[in-house]
Amino acid sequence: MKKSRTLILVSLSIFLIFILSIGAFSFSAKNPQEKANELQFDNIMKKVSSFFKSNKDKLEINKGDVIAEVNGIPIYKNEFELRKGLALASGVQADNIDDYVLQKLIKEKVQEYLASKYNIRVSESEINEYIEKEKKEFNEYPEAKKKLDELINASGMTEDEYWNTYERYNARRILLFNKLYNFIVEEGMKKGELKKVEQMSSGMQNEYKKYFDDVIDKYIKTAKISISDKYKAVFKGF
Repeated sequence: MKKSRTLILVSLSIFLIFILSIGAFSFSAKNPQEKANELQFDNIMKKVSSFFKSNKDKLEINKGDVIAEVNGIPIYKNEFELRKGLALASGVQADNIDDYVLQKLIKEKVQEYLASKYNIRVSESEINEYIEKEKKEFNEYPEAKKKLDELINASGMTEDEYWNTYERYNARRILLFNKLYNFIVEEGMKKGELKKVEQMSSGMQNEYKKYFDDVIDKYIKTAKISISDKYKAVFKGF
């Protein structure tokens, strides 16, 4: 039973990281507080399901007002509300949740801008392949699949809506940002700013990630960010 529960947590931890897009909630197979984690997980799943059930329209992320632009890339109200709702459902603690979510989206739009600048793209076939791989992984663990089905049903979504709308949104971002990460790291190696290693260690992974984050932060500081007049009062930190 313990092994089965661990597989559920490990499999769904990946799922939740992409649901919440915050990296602040994950499970470990080595975590001795496994049962507590499972209860926490179930509680978040209920809140996420409740949010989706009342906000299915937010899945149409490129609709609604344009609340801000980052280097000409729009941030739509629907996408902002989707990410804000999921952050709140996950229990994110922030002094100003609106500024917190907008900052997350600004970082993503800067990454989208850089990907476009360097001609980095994700094809529909790559997205389809990624989603099929996800489906296969869930099907390999029936209890994990059951948890996912429960989430989908409680959310008022069909399975098709989940995979082809919500998860497609996630898959595109994950694949695009991963390609950008690899590109920036490779450029760092070419410039002699990063070491190329045969075997990756946790220390080198951290060094690569810090290098990538520093590059992104540099572009965020120089990005052209504009908030729509209608929403300037909402975002007090910008």
